Amino acid sequence: MTTYKIEAPVRSFTGESAGVHFNKGTGYVDDSTKGGRGAVEYFRRHGYGVAPADELTEEERVQELVTGTPAQRDGVTSPAEALTNLGHGSAPSVGFGMGVQTEPINPAAPEYDPAKYNQDDVLAYLDSLVGKDSDSDAEFARVIAAERDGKKRKAILARSGQTPEVGK
Repeated sequence: MTTYKIEAPVRSFTGESAGVHFNKGTGYVDDSTKGGRGAVEYFRRHGYGVAPADELTEEERVQELVTGTPAQRDGVTSPAEALTNLGHGSAPSVGFGMGVQTEPINPAAPEYDPAKYNQDDVLAYLDSLVGKDSDSDAEFARVIAAERDGKKRKAILARSGQTPEVGK
């Protein structure tokens, strides 16, 4: 059995695609089942980054250094989260001279442009937004509007009950 690290084309994607859960554009799947093998092949065909995940990622190595405990792929996933979650809000006692992380390390993700992605990726992104909160609803509407003004792909527009106008 090999575990694979999957990098989504949309680095901010959090949700499920081909049966694999993604958090901030990264998911893990093993090839021990037919479904896992199928997911790996799906991601390869659709331009996702697919690589064996037997070694720790850079973020997991940082997590181990900061927390002093082995990395957990289903728990803390970034150095920023490791610092903010350590000691339930208290300053980390690892000797780095840092306090609690109060601002995001990375600036806000750029706006999702459906024209830059294939239909399956846009549909997966839209699925990840359904039923979460009003911000997700607004993002869903914005992506549909961008698609309507851009490529006008029927399967994407059908998600909101809208189809492209004939002749446009």
